[in-house]
Amino acid sequence: MTQHFAGDYNASGSGSYSAAATGGSGVAPDVVGGAHDVTAEDLAGVFANKTPFLTAVLGAGIPYCTQWTQVNHVYFQLANTFFFLSYLAPNGLYGILYLRCTLLVGCAFFALWGWTVLCSFDAFLWNANFVAINFIHVCVLLYRLRPIKFTREVEEVYQALFRPLKVTRHQFKKVLDCMKMIRQLKYQEVYAQEKVTKVDSLSLVLSGKLVVSQNGRALHIVFPHQFLDSPEWFGVSTDEYFQVSVTAMEESRVLLWHRDKLKLSIITDQFLQAVFDHILGRDVVKKLMQSSEQKMGKSVQDKRRNCKTWKNHSPSSRDWVSETMTAANSQNGHLANGLDDSEDKPMLIVKKSGDGPGITALINRQLQANDPNAWRLGRIEETDHETPV
Repeated sequence: MTQHFAGDYNASGSGSYSAAATGGSGVAPDVVGGAHDVTAEDLAGVFANKTPFLTAVLGAGIPYCTQWTQVNHVYFQLANTFFFLSYLAPNGLYGILYLRCTLLVGCAFFALWGWTVLCSFDAFLWNANFVAINFIHVCVLLYRLRPIKFTREVEEVYQALFRPLKVTRHQFKKVLDCMKMIRQLKYQEVYAQEKVTKVDSLSLVLSGKLVVSQNGRALHIVFPHQFLDSPEWFGVSTDEYFQVSVTAMEESRVLLWHRDKLKLSIITDQFLQAVFDHILGRDVVKKLMQSSEQKMGKSVQDKRRNCKTWKNHSPSSRDWVSETMTAANSQNGHLANGLDDSEDKPMLIVKKSGDGPGITALINRQLQANDPNAWRLGRIEETDHETPV
């Protein structure tokens, strides 16, 4: 059956519309609120008769307002204002906190409106539940955003190594939770012994200086904010042993991490993995640069010996440091040197830190006084040219 839409708009302007449909049976049923098909001819008639478009398309059965009520209470307006502000929340953790706070206040005003103005218990109850849920979320977010403070030594490590790489305090706190202890080392105390101590920790020097040696020959010196076992981080299991010995040159403090626990903690965080690989890789490069300087200085000394340009020469730098370390164990903290500037071989006494110049300064001074090209046990600063890792 084909239905045709026809009608005219009431000239009184009340907005009422009369409609009828004629079918093949010749019966004209009332279509107020009924279904009908709108054709192009019907729409043309609507515009010709200036009939309201929505009324013509949707039919007279759709209710619409002919008279608006008064504006709602101020509680209702405030609630929707805070809901509007919640849609402006930015991204990030602080944005989520802002979103939860605005939703909490908006739902609180709606609950107040339902209790005092609308007098509807269900409206009050629903919005009160929304307030409780958002309040719990706000408390959790505030706990996660709480300020995190470290001790002075750990704060210096964070500022020097991790903060320049955009590591947040919460991320560093996650790393710090894997800490085993902070170990205090006395003067000439052995931290790790070659082929005896297992590589089960990651060690960072907080203060003091330590010398790394192998087979009784010094390799390099480790300064504050440098790692003692950075080479072992790459490809060495915790069941293996140190291939070098580490001895404190002065009173030192070392931060120790559980190596396996730390790796398991950052295995799911690619950013922290990249940070540790970068820091430890850079530390390895610094140690290689110190070792290469040592080898270059030793080769220059060997060439000069072969050319016989030096009548009185100093022994190898590494042997000299090794001799001082050996002599120190038998002289109660004083380091004796076999450096001979004459036939009598005078002894060089090196005092502990606090009594005079440090051992590193005296080593550098003695070596550079005899050979300006000799290798130096100096600290490689951040301004030096580094190989990117």
